[in-house]
Amino acid sequence: MITLLSGHTVLVFVGIPVLVVAVLALLVFASSIAQGPRYRPGLSWWAPPVWIGGPPATRPDPANLPELPAGTTTATAGTGVARTTGGASASW
Repeated sequence: MITLLSGHTVLVFVGIPVLVVAVLALLVFASSIAQGPRYRPGLSWWAPPVWIGGPPATRPDPANLPELPAGTTTATAGTGVARTTGGASASW
């Protein structure tokens, strides 16, 4: 026996899932919408340049630099050569 779907059934089985998907999509895209425009290939770059790990913008005055601690040295056995302990040389 075939019956027609009532409006209530369509609302429950179609309307609620569509509403849930719409709310989730809004939550996912809300942050990118709020941030504004982003760079697109082929357009000119409008942001100021950033050099990560580059030299500082101004050179510090050498007279005001803090005093660096001297490295501890140990003499190698029999060679008479002083070397710094630790570091990337793996001579701890």
